Amino acid sequence: MRYMILIYGKESDWEDVSPERAGEIMGAYNAYTEKLKAAGVFVSGDELNVVAMAKSVRGIGGTQVVDGPFAETKEQLGGYYLIECASGVDALAWAKQAPTMMHGGGVELRPIMVR
Repeated sequence: MRYMILIYGKESDWEDVSPERAGEIMGAYNAYTEKLKAAGVFVSGDELNVVAMAKSVRGIGGTQVVDGPFAETKEQLGGYYLIECASGVDALAWAKQAPTMMHGGGVELRPIMVR
């Protein structure tokens, strides 16, 4: 079954991060990605651009377009991993290893709808 690990954090938290600390955190993400690949559970994953670059589309026929996220939130969606695991327990174990908590963020684990 496929699961999406959604990475959340505050973009503003990165403003005061030293280049050394940012390198350490990104190194942890690279190592995590390689670990997922080595285990054969990695399907895809990407870092998202800043929320200021986002557009939200709502309304019938997409008649409402606004800059940024539709909902005001304290944390922004910063990226994702799509993984394939045998069970939700396995997927949760992988989600708990995401380096997101290193920079004050968190992850959301959601199964992909199977139709």
